[in-house]
Amino acid sequence: MNAYYYHRQRGVALAISLILLLALTILGVATLTSTRFQEQITSNAQQKAVSFEAAESAINSVITDPDLIIETIKNVPVGQYNDPDPVFPAGYDTLLSTSFDQSNDLGVSLDITSSVSVQYCGERALTVGMDLTGDKSKTRLVGMTFDINGQAQIANSNASSDHIQRGSLPRPETERTGNCVTPTP
Repeated sequence: MNAYYYHRQRGVALAISLILLLALTILGVATLTSTRFQEQITSNAQQKAVSFEAAESAINSVITDPDLIIETIKNVPVGQYNDPDPVFPAGYDTLLSTSFDQSNDLGVSLDITSSVSVQYCGERALTVGMDLTGDKSKTRLVGMTFDINGQAQIANSNASSDHIQRGSLPRPETERTGNCVTPTP
């Protein structure tokens, strides 16, 4: 009777071992799937951050150059003085796109396409009490308001950013009205 009892136990041990092995395999596959999903989330977040920084850098490259802003706005066609379309600084798209591309030591690269435009928004009175606005017989200075729109897109990805920054420069009054829509968050 003991020999029969031990013989029967070996079959149950094999079945329990196979069930445990199957459970551990399922757990391992689930862990690998979860890890791969987390890597994809991290990669997407990193690409979104890169596109955000590229759009902000595009804006910064223009806003730090007041002469470029003035020259770009001067290129607005006369027929659009009071309702201008955005104007793209000459050659900036190519310059930005090549300067923002990234690669690492492993040969992995990010192809970032970026653009920047300037839109004339109109004129606003300078702060009241400034001596520049006191004498009406001379050229009146106003704040020339403009929007700078920076955009960035990473190739083969859904990561993109579109940012607008409003600025103002003191300039002689032209009585052009401009037309910018206030950005909404």
